[in-house]
Amino acid sequence: MLTSLKKSYLAPAFVCLLASALAPTLAQARNTKMLMPLSEAVSQRAVQQALGSDLSIGFGSAVPDGATVLSQEVFARGEAKPNYRTISTDDAAVCRMALQNAVIDLAKQARSNGANAVVGIVSFYDHLAVMDSTTQYECHAGMTRSVVDLKAKLAKVERGYGGNAVAAPPRLMPPASGYADINDVQQVPFLDQRGREVYQLWLTRTGPRAFVVAEDGFVWQSWGTPPDPNVSRDPALRALQNCYNHGAKNCQLYAVDNAVVYHPGAAASQLQQPNAPAGRALQGE
Repeated sequence: MLTSLKKSYLAPAFVCLLASALAPTLAQARNTKMLMPLSEAVSQRAVQQALGSDLSIGFGSAVPDGATVLSQEVFARGEAKPNYRTISTDDAAVCRMALQNAVIDLAKQARSNGANAVVGIVSFYDHLAVMDSTTQYECHAGMTRSVVDLKAKLAKVERGYGGNAVAAPPRLMPPASGYADINDVQQVPFLDQRGREVYQLWLTRTGPRAFVVAEDGFVWQSWGTPPDPNVSRDPALRALQNCYNHGAKNCQLYAVDNAVVYHPGAAASQLQQPNAPAGRALQGE
């Protein structure tokens, strides 16, 4: 009877001990795929400092006009740990740090190879599958670290996107998509009449400039160079950041300077809202 009782108590204890031993392994195995907005990560001060005034970058596989590719594909892996004292344990914050580290790596590779641009940047997690986007990057978040893998090409750019000298502050360089003529107001997706009027006004603004649209009818425009040195000089980053900050749905660059860079997706063609509620179109600066 005593032996029987010992077995009945020891068995659950052994199970609990085994479960405790396995818990860290199971937790570390978490691999959450996240698609994150580029604007929030690239606008970080550390990224801007790494790019400096001499280096431009372009996300999306298309190589911008005027860029001479110097190399075959190069790769960079950025990692960040959630237990750093200086960052949050939130997956999004750790992913931004991982993207920052990957971009800094690409910047170092560019300078060491005499390049002044990194173009064709796509997410390439574990060298298995490409995620090609001009507005998002792919991050894999776990319990102990987050990882961002990038693939890109090093290039020389004599003149930056939209005719701006490369010596100007670094800017995102999305290539023209050919979706529509820059002056064709009717082709801009998701807009109501007020939104079209905002876009028409934006066309009169001086560069550098950018125009962002969202699936819920929200738009944001940016132009010129802000006087505040703490504000990004990149109009595309400013417009995207403001769009995300206002909680708009699926913010997308429509035009930069004098080129339409928008790529319609299947969802976008179905969600155009010619009668979107007035008041969603907001002015930028």
